[in-house]
This record gives sequence, C-alpha cells and structure tokens, in this order.
Amino acid sequence: MAPSRGDGDVPSPLDPSYPSKLVQTLDSHTGPVNVVKYNHGAKYLLSGSSDRSIRLWNPSLGKEIKCYNGHAQEVLALDITHDNAKFASSGGDRAVFLWDVPTGSVIRRMQGHFGKINAVGFSPDSQVLASAGFDAKVMLWDMRASSRDPLQTLKEASSTVSSLILPSSPQIITSSHDGFLRTYDLRFGLLTEDLIGQPISSIKLSNSNPEESILISTTPIGSSEEAKGEMKEEDKPKLRIFDRKDGSCLQTFSGHDTGGLARWAMGWGYGESTVLAGDREGRIWGWNVLDAKSLPSHPKQVHKKQITCLEINPRGKEMITSSLDGTIKVWHK
Repeated sequence: MAPSRGDGDVPSPLDPSYPSKLVQTLDSHTGPVNVVKYNHGAKYLLSGSSDRSIRLWNPSLGKEIKCYNGHAQEVLALDITHDNAKFASSGGDRAVFLWDVPTGSVIRRMQGHFGKINAVGFSPDSQVLASAGFDAKVMLWDMRASSRDPLQTLKEASSTVSSLILPSSPQIITSSHDGFLRTYDLRFGLLTEDLIGQPISSIKLSNSNPEESILISTTPIGSSEEAKGEMKEEDKPKLRIFDRKDGSCLQTFSGHDTGGLARWAMGWGYGESTVLAGDREGRIWGWNVLDAKSLPSHPKQVHKKQITCLEINPRGKEMITSSLDGTIKVWHK
C-alpha cells in the first residue's frame, strides 16, 4: 500500500518536548515492523519487518525509495555505515547481510550464530561490524577482509544479548537478558560488568554526554504474571539512567506495560530533558528526567499494537515510531 497522510488517525495534541504531530503513515510492510533506523544525516530511513523485507524511505515525504529482499525470516536489526553506502541487517535466519544501498545487492553474508541475531552495529570508521543475539555471543567481523570467520567472538554473556553499541573503535557496549551491562575496551583487553538485575532489552547512550550517561530499559521477558497485573513493583518494566563512570542509577521511570515482550521502544527526548517509551497497547509514555514525573496528557495512544522502535531526528523536529501493527509513523513539531 502507498504511504498515507495522518488524517483519520488518533489525534495527538502538540507537545513541546518531542515531535507529536502526525504527518505520515508508512504502511507498505505486510507484517510487524521490528526496527527503524535513520541514516547518517537523518534524511532517509531504513525499516525491517517480519515480512522479511527491508525498505528505504524518505520519511518527510512519505515515499518508499527501495525494497531489499533476501532474508529467509524476520528482520530484527539494522545499522548503516557512516558514508551511507552500505548497511547491515540480521534477524531470524541467523545470518548477517551486508548490502549495497544503491544497487540493493548483497555484498557479503556472514554466518556463525546459532540463533536469532538481535543486534548489529558498525564501528565509527565502519571497518568492524559487531553482531549479537540469542546464542549469547558477540561476533566481530572485519569489513576489510574476505574471511568467512569472525575476527573475534565475545562469550561472557550467559543469556541472550539484546543490544550493542560501538561508540568508539576499540569499545563495545552490550546488554543481555542475564541482567548485565558489559563494556569492552578491546585495545587494552578490559571488560567492565555492571549488574543491573533485570533482563535488559535495550540501551541508548546520551547524545550530549555519551561518556557519562546511558539509558537502559529492563523488562521481565515472557512473564505471564505481568499481563495479569500480578507483578511486584520492583519487577515491573523500567527505564533507568545510569552514570557510566561509577555505575550509579541517576533516575528511574516506570508505569508502562510491555506485556513481557523482549522488544519495545524507548529513547531520549530531544535535549534529553525527557525520556520516552512505548507500551504493548501502542501508547507512548513520557517522563521528565529531573523528577521522573509523567508528562502532561501521557500516555498517548499512537499505534494499534506494541510500539517496537522510536527514533528522534538529531535536529529534534521529527520522530519515527514503528509497531507490531505493521505501520511506521512520522511525527513533526
């Protein structure tokens, strides 16, 4: 289907803390949308879906530019090289694909994982690609070599690795369902482990102070008790800001219900005065960072099903949300 305007969708009053005026609904995918990712420069958008396709969009215009097909199962993760010429994808078929953006061809296919691959990420110079997933392993791939084997495999996690970030060339930050946040400094062979306690579903560094703060989402994965509302307060889903230097928790946000699902949206608001999260009913929750209080008129209904991803344009004037309802929505100030 062609992208449609926001007319007829649930109205959302303007909120100054993040873009909240619906301007486009992108609905070409025929299955749940699991991941969306801005390119560098944030002019274009990639999306990956359970329909096994990856689509390139101009979100502001609501136009699909290209469709990439090749995965045998759901697409769960995407990352883009700094020059925007290539991107990596992974998912349920246990393989990492390296794509050429203009031609849509697969340049390389990397195999070695023994389960779903939840995360992929390039180093800042795009010379190393990391992948991680259900087998609790993080594999590093040399983008300059033609070898079929990974450059290195990190095996410290004891459960699913849910997310990873490569903020600088020798450093890798990973989160796992075993409740640990791990920071590797490969140059010096150092590993720092911070026990968060609950299974970690996602991590995002502060944009303004990446060396100092990190936003961490935790959730009791697959718990039927949560759906019944029987969970103890300390076991419910949470967003927390941690100090990266001393490991202390600076702020905690809660109230949203993720239904025990492993994938749900969260992120920093523009300027990092707020944090945002999606819930299983398709609502956006927002909190003030200073006092952890909910933003006025929140939560807001914006999708029909679980929100899987939330990305705010670095300039703060556009936000993208994706959902299990199969749609991607574009929000402007």
